[in-house]
Amino acid sequence: MHRLKNNALFLIFTILFSCVLAACSSTSLTSRWNDPEYRGPALKKILVIGVIKDDIRRRSFEEEFASLISAGERTAVASYTLMPDLQSTDQKEEVLAVVDKVGADGVLVVTLQDVSKEQRDVPPSIDYVPTAGFGHGMYGYYGMSHTAVYRPGYTVTDTVVRLDTKLFAVSNEKMIWAGKTESFNPSSAGSVINELAKLVTADMKKSGIIK
Repeated sequence: MHRLKNNALFLIFTILFSCVLAACSSTSLTSRWNDPEYRGPALKKILVIGVIKDDIRRRSFEEEFASLISAGERTAVASYTLMPDLQSTDQKEEVLAVVDKVGADGVLVVTLQDVSKEQRDVPPSIDYVPTAGFGHGMYGYYGMSHTAVYRPGYTVTDTVVRLDTKLFAVSNEKMIWAGKTESFNPSSAGSVINELAKLVTADMKKSGIIK
């Protein structure tokens, strides 16, 4: 009876763990580019612009993203504090005026490209559950047998968030870094921002654009 109870618990754990793996949140950098000819100093003050239609979400995104990429001597400023209405601030002169006011040497533009629902099929599988355990004593191992448990296939619906990130150097007004990311099944907007900030800063550091 005790053995059957352990087998049942093992099977439940296996199934739950598989479900967690199938729906876990993850963000990946699907493509990236940096200007190999950029020789400027590492950027220290970055203006963050989130191109998101919903104003509340834009403000929340910029605040959290800016706080996450600020570290050491590097600081980031959320653009909504100086450009509350991004739709009306579309002239280059207006943006440059904000850049001068902040004293930024870099402008980071993050654009929400798409949020989609995508289906994928998980194929059927077989799990082998042990039906016997260990004996007594240091060398008390005895034959272990297994029962095959069939798990039917099923369909999973994934939520995919795609973001496009570009960094411009103020000194020459040229793009010096760009990357595209995909987030699968994010638990919240905060998780997407956190993972995105880590990926972006890590790659920019590797490229020597920031420290």
